[in-house]
Amino acid sequence: MFTENICKTLFCDVAVIGGGVGGCAAAIEAARKGMHTTIFEKGVSLGGLATNGYVPQIAGGIEGICLEFAQRLDAKGQLRRRSQEYYRNPIFEPEYGKLVLEEMVFEAGARIVYDSTLIYTEVEDRKITRAIFYTKGGYMAVKAKIFIDGTGDGDVAALAGVPFEVGGQDFAGLNIASTLGSRWAGVNIPKYEAAEKAYKEEQAAKGIKNPKNYMVVLEEEAIAKGELTRKVGNKNGFFKLHIPNTPPENADIVTFAFHSYYCHTTDAEDITRQVLEQHQLMQQFHAFLKKYIPGYENVRLVGMGNLPGTRESRRIFGEYMLKGADVACGNKFEDGIARFPEMFDTHHPTSEDWFFARHIHIPAPAGSAICEEEHVGQNCDAKMHPFGVPAGIPARPDPRDYCDIPYRCLLPQGVDNLLCAGRCCSAEFHANGAMRIIGPAMGTGMAAGLAASVAIKENIAPRDIPGTRVRQIMIEEEGVPLDKPTDGYWAELREQKGKNVINPGDAISIVPDK
Repeated sequence: MFTENICKTLFCDVAVIGGGVGGCAAAIEAARKGMHTTIFEKGVSLGGLATNGYVPQIAGGIEGICLEFAQRLDAKGQLRRRSQEYYRNPIFEPEYGKLVLEEMVFEAGARIVYDSTLIYTEVEDRKITRAIFYTKGGYMAVKAKIFIDGTGDGDVAALAGVPFEVGGQDFAGLNIASTLGSRWAGVNIPKYEAAEKAYKEEQAAKGIKNPKNYMVVLEEEAIAKGELTRKVGNKNGFFKLHIPNTPPENADIVTFAFHSYYCHTTDAEDITRQVLEQHQLMQQFHAFLKKYIPGYENVRLVGMGNLPGTRESRRIFGEYMLKGADVACGNKFEDGIARFPEMFDTHHPTSEDWFFARHIHIPAPAGSAICEEEHVGQNCDAKMHPFGVPAGIPARPDPRDYCDIPYRCLLPQGVDNLLCAGRCCSAEFHANGAMRIIGPAMGTGMAAGLAASVAIKENIAPRDIPGTRVRQIMIEEEGVPLDKPTDGYWAELREQKGKNVINPGDAISIVPDK
């Protein structure tokens, strides 16, 4: 029992704790279904890492409330589409992302409470009775019928005693590499692209096939001179997103390329180590860009994410734990409420050379997985598997397929009035990317908000609602096409003729037939 003085107690049907994209989708859906809903956020704007962490790229399947989010940004001229036919990894202005989410939550009828940091939960008879927050005005409590954990780190679940896992077995409990997002201005993108083209033409004239990216070459030279601690770019160069409404010749870009390795993302001292390291990398890279890179002579660092760039931390033990094999094999579920049509998104926990671990190991070929006959060559080196090579054969998702995320992944063990949304949902280490990225995170949030409304109206626990029913409501009443193959970009991939090959980034690419 929390015995400190409570300055205020709020009451509601649904309390959503955490204002990231998953929590926002949950609050919007619950409020639209008539629930008295309050969303609590420790900061003073919504969107979590997508907005405050400078990761403004809507990856994954864009459906339901996520599609509405993209459409609203598009209507305001704050989103860059890669295709006019469909939405595929569109990039949005992060400041407008905050505003659009706030509008959507407010219009739905949910209340927002900022400056509220969760510190305690009270649990009786398998139910959360109160959640306690520290606020500027003192300790505040909320009593609700249903709670939804949208904290990303599973804070509500952990405080309520739900079992969870942190880190990966094949990486000795280390977390996925973290990166602090940042925003830069004054970039002349066409000037750099011209220099890159000229460099590759020069290399080709010398008979060099498949030359390195120009920036990678210059980066390696700067490292040799002691001007950079280590690599920032990957094998394809410096990853960046061009922000809408900024001209290519004087562009704003965001990047989440400043990695920290050997991370423990629930340890305050190690989080501090990561942030300090990333700040130093930003300063070094800023000087490097201005000194060596054409088009970056006038680049300015204009913003740093105000959230740690955590990709993976606590993952609850739910009624079902999504497996890496489910992602690799494109498994479908009767209670699938969201979809993941992407490659494994495991930023390598220890290796700046690999950057990504895009494969897992399974006993034998299954489903739609793209499998190697044996684990040989580039993907079997010591840096890819620093603690030992798992048994089985390497498997990667087929780019033409997708896996379902079951409703059961949202249901924590041991607590009956709690649902989870986003990256803290129940998933194995390598399957965590299916929960983390914006599209499926909002999908799980939407399903959580919907299930909360059904549970309250029928006076039952969320775990007593058949997941098939939640799925059916999403299809029939919410218009989410979960019963149809993924469309747009993925429909084009399915129609593309070619063979699957492992690319230098350890993922599968489709090489078109000649």
